[in-house]
Amino acid sequence: MATYGTYNSPGPFKLTVYGVVIAACFFVMFYMVRSAYRSYQPQPVNHARALERAKARRDVAGKAFTNLTTAGWVDQAKGIVRLPIDRAMKMTVEAYQNPEAAHSNLVARSKQSEKPAPVQSFE
Repeated sequence: MATYGTYNSPGPFKLTVYGVVIAACFFVMFYMVRSAYRSYQPQPVNHARALERAKARRDVAGKAFTNLTTAGWVDQAKGIVRLPIDRAMKMTVEAYQNPEAAHSNLVARSKQSEKPAPVQSFE
């Protein structure tokens, strides 16, 4: 029968010391993180800049809403127009009553406007 070596376990005193050291390390880490968190003070927000950004956001949202709900020319030279979105959806549903004709129309229009689209400016 094989005999295996005896395992010496640390005594209760050593286990207590290890436990206290590990607990102390956790407390030290906790207070270091806590002090770093409390000492961080972000810069106050400039009220004028916040108002400027809110106004810019409202302007962009207003222009986007206008672009979605009104008709107009995007590029008159190419014949590209902007339609209200509800009208465009109705036209799409009507066009796809005959899928083959709608597909051929779509391909013809894409061939016609192969040039890069103009960049819209929100200014």
